Amino acid sequence: MSYLVFDIGGSFIKYGMISDENTITARGKFKTPLNSKEEFLTKIKEVYKKFEKNIIGIAISMPGRIDIYNGYAYTAGVLLYLEDTNIVDMFHEFTSLPVAVENDGKCAALAEAWFGSLKEVDTGIVLVFGTGVGGGIIINNRLHRGHHGISGEFSFISNNQNKNAPEFFGETGSVSTLIKAVEKIKGLEGDTLTGEDVFEMIRLGDQEAYRVLEEYCDHIVHHLYNLQHTFDPEKIAIGGGISEQEIFIHCLKERIEGYIEEKPYLLAKPAIVQSTYRNDANLLGALVNYRINHVKKSEMKLI
Repeated sequence: MSYLVFDIGGSFIKYGMISDENTITARGKFKTPLNSKEEFLTKIKEVYKKFEKNIIGIAISMPGRIDIYNGYAYTAGVLLYLEDTNIVDMFHEFTSLPVAVENDGKCAALAEAWFGSLKEVDTGIVLVFGTGVGGGIIINNRLHRGHHGISGEFSFISNNQNKNAPEFFGETGSVSTLIKAVEKIKGLEGDTLTGEDVFEMIRLGDQEAYRVLEEYCDHIVHHLYNLQHTFDPEKIAIGGGISEQEIFIHCLKERIEGYIEEKPYLLAKPAIVQSTYRNDANLLGALVNYRINHVKKSEMKLI
């Protein structure tokens, strides 16, 4: 038995056919349609048609505040045309298969808790760095959703109290913030560098670029300590494409040590690990959510 899984992002929509053994047997991606729901559905249907004879269900990871029990998206990140949309009903316009949908950060947390770096960890946190900072919180081996279902939306943690110029972790923790800071210090125009370019510069010994990385990590470490003293997790898994960069993980660990040396009265030090699944975490976690909470059109309730 296999499942068709979509990871809907602001730039690309990734998809995969995943077996019962959690093996991705086929995969692909396409640019996310940004203009309309109709354009979005056309692309989704094209993928579905390729796999429909070989699948028994559909799982979806997407940004936003999601009611997983009814399949409803109250928000959808930059995909404004999917706001206030019943995603399950929308998919049932072209299929009768069971469908389940979950927030992308929570999908990443589910993947790590079930199969990856947080497996058998009683209390843990997943932080996913990309265009913002997403993730999820595991408490008593279960995904913690919160009263409004927004637990783990780390992008909305405030950095300051300036009412005129509010600043949030999703902005300063964004990978694009790191890239722009390196471009600025090098006197380059915007959109000149990629994340890979930045880390290649650092690997080749560029001290200016490395100092920018240290400042970026210092900001993250500040929030790691806040989360440590709020939830006291055993481990914090670092995800997103940037987590594949060993230099980034090494720098984070160094700055964690430096932080506690300056503030020795702190009660605990964050123990960070690389996420196991990184860019595949959303796909695998969406399938975990499907297995727990798949929603049928005729039975809009937890099964």
